[in-house]
Amino acid sequence: MAQRKVWVVRGGNNNEIIDIVESQGIVALGLYIVGDVSGLKTRDEFRERNPKSDQLFRFVHEMQIGDTVLTPNKATRRALVGRIKGEYRYDPSIADGEYPHVRDVEWQGSISRDDMSPKFRNSMGSTLTVFTIEGYEDEIRRILSGDVPTPEEKQEEEETFDFLAETQGQAEALIADHIESLAWDDFELLVAAVLRTLGFRTKLSKRGADGGYDIVAHPDALGFEEPRVKVEVKHRKGAMGGPDVRNFRSTVRKAEKGLYVSTGGFKGDAKAELEKEGPPLALMDQDEFISLLTENYENLEPEFQALVPLRGCMRSVHPYP
Repeated sequence: MAQRKVWVVRGGNNNEIIDIVESQGIVALGLYIVGDVSGLKTRDEFRERNPKSDQLFRFVHEMQIGDTVLTPNKATRRALVGRIKGEYRYDPSIADGEYPHVRDVEWQGSISRDDMSPKFRNSMGSTLTVFTIEGYEDEIRRILSGDVPTPEEKQEEEETFDFLAETQGQAEALIADHIESLAWDDFELLVAAVLRTLGFRTKLSKRGADGGYDIVAHPDALGFEEPRVKVEVKHRKGAMGGPDVRNFRSTVRKAEKGLYVSTGGFKGDAKAELEKEGPPLALMDQDEFISLLTENYENLEPEFQALVPLRGCMRSVHPYP
């Protein structure tokens, strides 16, 4: 049985439909795409209608019945907790048609941000409308049942978290936690965003027919100028081996360069591939990616700063009050 996910779905851009979603037992998204999208089956079909519709795709196809959903209420500093109980449906009556993409929810109660651990609060800091968080299912259930930490325990936890955040090595570990909690497609988008901070234009390959690579990066808008870099992204715990690198290199043409990003690192035979003849390659593990991310964080687009709230990791600052 597949492990259930925990989703965060906001109640509108500015919390404006929080009362509607609670009273009607729903979560709802706005007009990324006009009209019923139940007939769109692939991410590429969604992107063809709207390049920024990845969140809607996840809402329609990746969110499953039985998954946990949280909807924060900024006014009360609480988050509704529920279970997804219905497939996607189109309902233009929601909020005068402004939030017509709907999933039915069985709300089970709400939990206070003050009862959440610091890492749990930080994990909810993305400004994205739809995203997943991992590792907090048990904590959600404990708080929902009334098993909350005492003021003394919360104070001790906050002090411990602050102390760790002041230590560079531990702060990098917290950043790694954020990276590891991302869905694979969000991490792919983050890699592309970091490349854009370096002056590249980026294009993601079509899912399922990527030809052995995930991203193409180039300096100019048309893709004519060099260096043209093909990027393979693997967001998984297992290290990549020599055959993986060879397969990727076979997609890199003579005038191109290749970058292989793997959060699980690389085996020795993978690194040995760098010494062989062929188009130049670079391997980047999770630590190296985090270094590149931190060096260029100030130039990262705001939605990706929210996806990995680096300031929160480094200073234990909660992304919103």
